[in-house]
Amino acid sequence: MEAFRKALKGLGLKGKLIAADVMGASPSCHVADVAEIVPRAGCIEYIPSLVNIVKKHDISLVLPMTDIDIRSLARQRARFEAVDCTVMVGNEESIKLCRNKAAFQDSLSGAGLATIRTLTLEEFHSNPFYPCFIKPLRGSASVGTGLLNDDRELKAHLATFGDLMIVQEYVPGQEYTVDVFRGRDGTIHCIVPRLRMVIRSGEIEKGITIRDERIIEDTRKLSGLLGDVWGVFCCQCRCEDSGRPRFFEVNPRFGGGSPLSIEAGANLPRYVLQETLGLPIDKNIDFKDHLMMLRYDQAVFTVEKNPESLPGFNSPISK
Repeated sequence: MEAFRKALKGLGLKGKLIAADVMGASPSCHVADVAEIVPRAGCIEYIPSLVNIVKKHDISLVLPMTDIDIRSLARQRARFEAVDCTVMVGNEESIKLCRNKAAFQDSLSGAGLATIRTLTLEEFHSNPFYPCFIKPLRGSASVGTGLLNDDRELKAHLATFGDLMIVQEYVPGQEYTVDVFRGRDGTIHCIVPRLRMVIRSGEIEKGITIRDERIIEDTRKLSGLLGDVWGVFCCQCRCEDSGRPRFFEVNPRFGGGSPLSIEAGANLPRYVLQETLGLPIDKNIDFKDHLMMLRYDQAVFTVEKNPESLPGFNSPISK
């Protein structure tokens, strides 16, 4: 949000940041200029609620920040266009490819990019191998992922998270998230690889930008597979000793660690605003190599008149 505020100011624009969340007890609602409460994503009322907020505040741009509502927004983006609002999201087919990890791996392989062996749970049961990495077919925030070493751990994992899973070979080595800005015409304007050094709950806690030309080039090829996905998205890969990136995921939205790329000089919010408003995108975009981010928690304080209504009041929520 702060980066978008700076981008608006840098472009000489006035605008408000409106946060939509399921409850007011979220930091975003207190950092934004305006907060609106919405039903949970997946509810039939969710998209109509967002459209009403767009009309109420005359909103020009909607940005999905998590995975949970991206498919709904892709499916319903024409409803936003009808009220002169742009959603930074691709069409439903391109989003389905991004969200389905097995289909994504097939697409990578067909393009000649290095992949990570990926099996359905049924295929894995026929030919198990350990160690392996398990994850939900359509997951978010690393919930339900894990490194497994034997059948006992597999059974325990499935008992906890269910069996709608895929299994991948475990690839040791460096892990990168790569931030990309792609225009609606398919032009790639910037690619910033950042090494994930410490990860907490699926989000980067310590990371550093690395100008790895092989990752940059293969990311450019990967971007051509994503249909009409535009704006900011991020992909993840692992690099073994050979240095060849092996991609395993793409997220068609801002990544949680994107502030590192922004601070390094890739002004992603500025490019999104320029694209949305039909302004020329900055030329000669570059980023600062070896810029390290050391992330820490920041507290937001507010007085709540009815604390008993808050999730977590009667029993703590674990994340």
